Order: sequence, then C-alpha cells, then structure tokens
Amino acid sequence: MQLESTHSQTTISVECEILPVFQTQDRESANHPYADILRKLKHTETFTGKLGQTAFVRFGGKDKAESVLFVGCGPKDEFTEEKARVAGGHTWSKLATEKTHLGAIKTSFFGDDHAAWIRAFAEGLVLNAYQFHKYLNTSKAEGKTVARGPSAKKCRFIFVSQTRELADQVRSDLEDVSVLYESVNLTRDWSNEPSNIGTPEFYAKEAQKLAKKYGLKCKLLNEAAAKREKMDLYLAVGQGSEREGYIVQLEYNPKGVKKPKTVCLVGKGITFDSGGISIKPSLRMEEMKHDMTGAATVMGAVVAAARLQLTTRVIAFIGMAENMPSGIATQPGNIIRTRSGKTVEIINTDAEGRLILADILDYAQDFKPDCVVDVATLTGAVGVALGKQCAAILGNDDELIADLVKRGAEKGERLWQLPLWDEYFEDMKTDHADMRNSCNDSNGGTIRGAIFLKQFIRKGVSWAHMDIASMANGLTSVSYLPKKGASGIYVRTLVDFIANYKG
Repeated sequence: MQLESTHSQTTISVECEILPVFQTQDRESANHPYADILRKLKHTETFTGKLGQTAFVRFGGKDKAESVLFVGCGPKDEFTEEKARVAGGHTWSKLATEKTHLGAIKTSFFGDDHAAWIRAFAEGLVLNAYQFHKYLNTSKAEGKTVARGPSAKKCRFIFVSQTRELADQVRSDLEDVSVLYESVNLTRDWSNEPSNIGTPEFYAKEAQKLAKKYGLKCKLLNEAAAKREKMDLYLAVGQGSEREGYIVQLEYNPKGVKKPKTVCLVGKGITFDSGGISIKPSLRMEEMKHDMTGAATVMGAVVAAARLQLTTRVIAFIGMAENMPSGIATQPGNIIRTRSGKTVEIINTDAEGRLILADILDYAQDFKPDCVVDVATLTGAVGVALGKQCAAILGNDDELIADLVKRGAEKGERLWQLPLWDEYFEDMKTDHADMRNSCNDSNGGTIRGAIFLKQFIRKGVSWAHMDIASMANGLTSVSYLPKKGASGIYVRTLVDFIANYKG
C-alpha cells in the first residue's frame, strides 16, 4: 500500500474522498461541504458519526465515479489515538468492499493540530489491509475470482493537509507508519506460514536474508553449536523431530551513537507444537503453527529498529524448534541439565516453550544487556486469565514492566502485569531435580511459566516476560487487525519501547 502526503494547493484526482466525521450538533455540521448528504443520512439514522459507522456515497451511477466515504469518529471530545486507529480500520473495510484503490483523506477534518490522530488513522488503515494469500491460486470457482496476493499492494492513499508544514510532518509520519506496517506484516507472514514450509531451517534462512537486506549482524547456531553451548534443555524440545532446530542471533548497532543502551529480545519459535509425548487434543491443533509468534514478533521488531535507525542497540535471539512425538522424543520423568547448570525434571512435554527460553535466556545474558525482554506464546492459561483483550507481562523490574505497559497502551496493544511472588515456585519443586517444568495444579499456569523462567535470570539483570499466547491470532474485536490468522500485535509496542529506552 502506498501512503502519500500533500498540501491542499496540489490538484489531485482520486476515486474517493475520505472524510472523518465527528458526532456533532446540527449547527456545528451546517458548514460541512457535504452538509445536505449528512443531514439526510442522519435523518434516516443511516449514519450519525458514531465510531465504527461508515457511509459510502457514489456519484454517477453504477460505473466507477467520484465518491465520498464518511467515517464515523464518535464525539470529538472523546476522540483518542486508539479511536483514530479504529476509524482507520473501519475505513479500509469499507473501501475494500467498494473496491476503491485510490483515495484522499482531508486531514483538516481531524483538526490540523492533531498530527498524532492522523498518524494513528493511517496505522489503522494499513494494519487492516493485510491478507495472507500466498498459497491461493487464481481461479473462477463458483463464479468468484480468488486473487493471488494481497490486493492492498495496488492501493494508494493521499493525505491532504492545508499547509506545507503539516504535509511535511504527515509525510515523515507516514514513512514511519509504512515501515511499521511492513514489519508487522513480516511477523504476520512468519506466523501464518504452514509448518510444513515454515520449518526452523526455513526461518533461519529467511532471517539471514533479512539481516543482509537491513544491515543486521546474523549468526546461526545449529544443534551441534547448541550442544557445544550446553543447551541441553533447548535440544530436548526438538529431540523427537526429524527437523533440526536453529537459534538465530541478530544484532542491530546504531551508527554514530557512543555507548548506546542495549535491549535484548528473546523470542520463542516452536514452529509446530504437537505437545510431544504429552500430545495435545486434535481440536484446533492446526493453530499450533502460530506457536512461533514470539520469535516472529521479535524478528519484526528488530527489522523495524534497523529500518527506523533507532539509537538503541538491539540483540535478538530467536529459538526455533519443532516439538514432536517419536521413539526418541523427550519423555515425562526425564531430567535435563540446563546451560546454567540447574536441573529440570520434565513433567509435561507440552510445557516446552519455557524449556527453550531457559537456555537461550541464560545465553543472552552473557552479552550483558541493559535489559532482557522475552516474548512467547507460552501458556493457554493466559487466555483463561485475561481473554483476548490483552497479554500478560511479568518480570523482576517494575519500572521496565511499567514502561512496556505504557508503550503498549499508547499503541492499543494492552499488557497487564501479573504477580511473580516466590510462593508460586513452591509447586515447581521436586525431590529429583532443582525444579520441574510443570505441576498438576492447573491454576495460575501463566505465573508458573514465568516463575520457571525467573530461575534462569541472573542477579541484577532487568527482565520482563510477555506471554502473548491468547493475542497471537484470531482477534475479532479490533477493527484494524485481521479477523483470522496472525495478528502481528506487540511489534509496534516493542519498537516504541526500544526507541524510547533510557535504561
């Protein structure tokens, strides 16, 4: 999708004029350029300006002609950046239905002092335009044409401002929005990839290509290298699979910055999670291709950091493995020594994400980062606790967590802090090893997953853990996110956090 900015003195020809409309009193809408049409729409209660409403009016009959799209924004005194994103999401939905590819948005209807609203509206517009059609063939089955690839690539939207100064500001913002849009879509593409294609080796090679393209340092650790690093816990997860696991190490170094702060990101990348010997029920098991969304989120964030030339150094670790049952798969009751030297008794092989993260977190801390943030689809329990409205965040540094929560709230990507009291570890103790990876009590599963990880965080290291399992895919309640498949949520939060990190 192409986003452009211009000022009102420029003559442009478009298919559709897109006009944000606030709920106002009649006297306030009298001067609107389409006052008569709005009055009729309001009289029939077809369109009142309520947030989420749209009204498409075509001039000139059935053939392609000039048209206008009214987009409801709700009361102006209640308008926020998130509501602007929501309005942008509804805008794309209606434009896609009307097959409109060239539109102009007059920014003056937001108020020229509200560049943040304009940017947020653009975010909502593009974030909702994603489609994963990689494996669809063009056909005319049952009279319907199925297009290969996302149709949004053909679309062009021009933001028209009254002054050159605002147009320049909007142009700069739209450039950033485009980078974030492409980075979020990278995360979505990775997460949506079917597991027969999206293997650990596939993602390792894709990461290498992206690193070369955007100037990132990249190092791959295959299973032999992981063995030399004594990552036996990580290796235990992929032990039953015929596909080799890979750990991808990426590094972004800002140019011209002396002694930059270093943020370390760690992503869980289980390319398919059968549960291993503790095999999952078959219902919705196909969604377990999304169990590498933490890794995909980290990949999108580090690419965006490089493209936006942020001033914070980022070191990212992506742990890729496939969790499968076989004659040589890790068994419940096995005891594994970790890279840190601690031992773990495996109670449930379906609690595998914490196993790969434990070794990789230990490895990541050797690089002495200022903070460590891991992102994982770790537990189904997080959906029980919080539903599909927000992800859980836990850790040992309340200031770090508060900053991530704040960044998420500003981006419409909610995080909710759960406690990490030491008492939760009591249930993780065992007579046979330093700890076990699960317990028979199903309550507090998200917290127990995090308290396990905490055992591998060294003294003095600032750490936060994001459990995004319930938010990774299938979000139906947000207008600007796909209703099916990967959401790509939390890439923008991480990028904003990295951009503003002070340590």
